Amino acid sequence: MTNHSFRFNYCFAYSLLFLIACSSKSNDQNVEVIHIDKAKAEILSKIVEDIEYVVLENPNKPFVKADKLFVFDGGIILADYWSNHTLLRYDQNGKFLNPIGRYGEGPGEYVQITDVDFDDKSRNLIIISRNHLITYSIDGVFIDEIPLKNRPTNFLKLDGNSYLFYFPEVLASELRSGIDQAILYNFCPDTDVMTPLLNPIFPGSLNFIGDKNNLLKIGDSVIFSSTYSDTVYYISNNAVYKKVYLDFGSAQNDLSKMYGLSHNDRRDYVNSDVFNYIVIHVPHLFGNSRFLTSAFRKRTGFDFFLYDMKEKIPYVSSKTVNDVDGGLGFGIIKGMDENYFYAYFEPEEILQHYEKNIDQLKDQDNNFTKLARQINRDDFLILAKYKLKK
Repeated sequence: MTNHSFRFNYCFAYSLLFLIACSSKSNDQNVEVIHIDKAKAEILSKIVEDIEYVVLENPNKPFVKADKLFVFDGGIILADYWSNHTLLRYDQNGKFLNPIGRYGEGPGEYVQITDVDFDDKSRNLIIISRNHLITYSIDGVFIDEIPLKNRPTNFLKLDGNSYLFYFPEVLASELRSGIDQAILYNFCPDTDVMTPLLNPIFPGSLNFIGDKNNLLKIGDSVIFSSTYSDTVYYISNNAVYKKVYLDFGSAQNDLSKMYGLSHNDRRDYVNSDVFNYIVIHVPHLFGNSRFLTSAFRKRTGFDFFLYDMKEKIPYVSSKTVNDVDGGLGFGIIKGMDENYFYAYFEPEEILQHYEKNIDQLKDQDNNFTKLARQINRDDFLILAKYKLKK
C-alpha cells in the first residue's frame, strides 16, 4: 500500500467515525434536560476545593481580550483574535514568553484570524486565517500552511490529520461556494476532501456567525451548539447520540418567532423590550467527563452555568457564592480539563469586589486577598484556576 493510499483510508475511516445520522429519530434517542430555571443558590465549595490566581504579564498591548485560553503543562496561551489579532504565550506563573505568529500578508503570516485551536499532542497552535490553516509552534515558529477552498468560521483539530469545520448556514454564498447545505464537515488535508456531517439544526435560517466556543472535543465525542439554540449535541460513532436541552422555564426563547428574519431584523428583535426577560443561549462550551459549562444572556446580564452531570445539579454564576476564598464567582470561563476549570477577570473586577467587601476580607490571608493586595488597576488579565473536587 502506498503512503497516499494509507492516508486516504485513514482519513476516510475517520470521516466515517464522525459521520452523523441526522434523522430526528436518531437525534431523539437520548435527551437530558438541564433545568437552569430551577437552579438554586449554591456555595462554590461543593465542587471546588481551591482557587489559584495567575497575573498575566502585560506584553505592551493597550487592550486584549481572551477570546480563547489554552492552559497546559507547558504554560498558557491567550488568543485575542477579534480585537487585536494577538496570540500570546506565557509560562505557568504568568511571565510573558513570546508572541505566536505575525500579522501581515507574507508566507506564514495572517491578516485575519477567525478561530484558533491547540493540538495537545503536537503542542502546536493552529489558526484559520481567511482560507488558510496555519500552524505555529508554541515558540512562535511558522510550521505549515494549508490552503482551503472555503472559509470555515470555527474548527477543531481532531486525532490524526483530520479537522472538523463549522460553516454557519447564514454565511455569504461566496463563502459557502462549492459545499452543500451542511454546517459541520470533516476535512482531510491529505485528500483535500470535506465530508458533510451535520445539516442545519433549525427549520429556518437562524445560525449565528459570531460563535467563539461552540465546538468541543472530549474523548471520542464532539460537542456542538450555536447561539439561539437551546440544545447541545453530543456526536460520536456516526450519530448524534445525545442531546442536552437547556430549560430556562418561562424565560425560554420562542425560536419560531426568529426564523426567516434578516440579520438586521433579528438583531433589532433580540435588542427589543420583548427580550428583557427572555434567555438566549450563547455557547461557551467546555467540559470534562463530569461537568459541562456554557453561557446564556438576559438583557439584564450574562451568566455561566456549570452542570454536574453526576449529581444533576446546575451551578449558575449569579447564584453561586464563592465561599472558598471570599472572592468573585466563576469569572468568564474559558477552559476545562479533568482537574480544573479556568476563567479570567479584569483587575478592576477584583479590586472592586475587594473594596466592596473590605470589612469581611481585610483580616483574611488567602489566595484572593493576597492577589487583591498586590495588583493595581493598570495590571493585565488575571487567570483563575478552579481546582475541582474529585
